[in-house]
Amino acid sequence: MTKQPAKKVETRIKDTELIDQRRRQIAEGAIEVFVVKGFHKATVREIAEAAGMTMGSMYNYVRSKEDIIYIVYDHITRILRTEMNAAMEGVDDPKERLKAAVKYNLESVNRYSDMVMFMYQSSRSLDRESLHDMLGRETEYIEMFEDLLRQSLAGQEVSEFRLRLAADILAYLPVIVTLRRWSLRQRFDSMDEVLDGILDFALHGTEFIPTDQEGRKPLFLAGD
Repeated sequence: MTKQPAKKVETRIKDTELIDQRRRQIAEGAIEVFVVKGFHKATVREIAEAAGMTMGSMYNYVRSKEDIIYIVYDHITRILRTEMNAAMEGVDDPKERLKAAVKYNLESVNRYSDMVMFMYQSSRSLDRESLHDMLGRETEYIEMFEDLLRQSLAGQEVSEFRLRLAADILAYLPVIVTLRRWSLRQRFDSMDEVLDGILDFALHGTEFIPTDQEGRKPLFLAGD
């Protein structure tokens, strides 16, 4: 897996532990404000108040509102990465590790749906360097699923194209829970059942088969 070097946000403070703590506060406050008002209508003063800081203090840790949106992305991706690793901790069987990762991915997107929606809506507001950094992190996230699939499908003949495409699908299929959440809640009685159904669909999709009766090469097994 290629490790993407993180963008460096300038700060006047040298204490790295304090920087991490304050930027967590800023990110959490910013999410609270951005979810309600959006990026462009939110003011730095509102973000500072939601973070429990003065504007002067906050500017010790960020230089601009664009820096703030970047540390929100950084905060969210750190949460997702840390919690996914925790979900797979102690699971040795490759197929069960894959299942744990897919299940966590679904549950986390549902749990943090407001933040995920914000990420999609506000990506156009990132500067070029920040956008490059975040796209690199997305690639790392997909590569985690590639690695899990390789381990789960060890011994099977699966093309590199199909494996990489499956990793993309497994990583981002759960986004339907965010982008279609209002419809899903209206059309189905229980979001828990929806999550279970998507998980079942995703896991069946990783059971690759070589050909169907007409000689075509389907990417995924649709069902039992």
